[in-house]
Amino acid sequence: MKRKQRGLGRGISALLPGSELVEDFTMLDIDLIESNPYQPRKRFSEAELKELAHSIEKNGVLQPIIVRQREDGKYEIVAGERRWRAARIAGLKKIPAIVKDLEDSEVLQIALIENLQRQDLDPIEEALAYKDLMDRFGFTQNEIAELVGKDRATITNRLRLLNLSDGVIKALRDGLITEGHARVLLRIEDPGEQERICRMVIENGLSVRQLERMIAPKERKKTSDEEWVSEVSRRIFEKAGLRGQIKATSRKVKVILDFKNREELEEFLRRIGV
Repeated sequence: MKRKQRGLGRGISALLPGSELVEDFTMLDIDLIESNPYQPRKRFSEAELKELAHSIEKNGVLQPIIVRQREDGKYEIVAGERRWRAARIAGLKKIPAIVKDLEDSEVLQIALIENLQRQDLDPIEEALAYKDLMDRFGFTQNEIAELVGKDRATITNRLRLLNLSDGVIKALRDGLITEGHARVLLRIEDPGEQERICRMVIENGLSVRQLERMIAPKERKKTSDEEWVSEVSRRIFEKAGLRGQIKATSRKVKVILDFKNREELEEFLRRIGV
């Protein structure tokens, strides 16, 4: 594995489309260029690509893509994959490109930041890109936060989305639920229950607030039961001077009393009139 590169800072900014950096570019055969294996964005809208292709047919590719050359002589896209795809649809044979010598971690960083600046990534694609930086190149959450200009809590919350069930992840990526819905569903540990509630959200068009209210009653009831047990325990064990425990469920309440000896039990029975 190649050495990890950190803190590219202005280096990355200079490479991104729209920067003020002016460099010589070359016209590369479009068939010699291949997709970026580190591209965080996995799905491209066909409608948007066709719209961009139509613009390219009329005006050409106005911003060069960024590539790096591979050992086999072909080129790998670093930034600008959407333009490259649209250019192919438009039937171009060559495309303007700037060739850079970059390592794997730099390629992933640039591709990630380019997509984040355009807000092209869905929450799961973004989370997977962060996970890739951590697993493949050893980045910490703090380093990723600094790299992409977000606070660490945002990075952590994105990564937590990967703990959702496959069905809920698909619903989120397809836009059937929002990230807010997904975060609430994370409170449910059972994957099957997650997906059942997720289907209810989609079928009934529930808002995030409505979903929270659906899940919250169980949490509030549990808190209420705990408070009740605590109060009854105080009345029995503190005021009556007894020892023991109370176990309460939705169906029954079990009280266990401990007595030092028979005399203590007889005294308790006398007090309650038995």
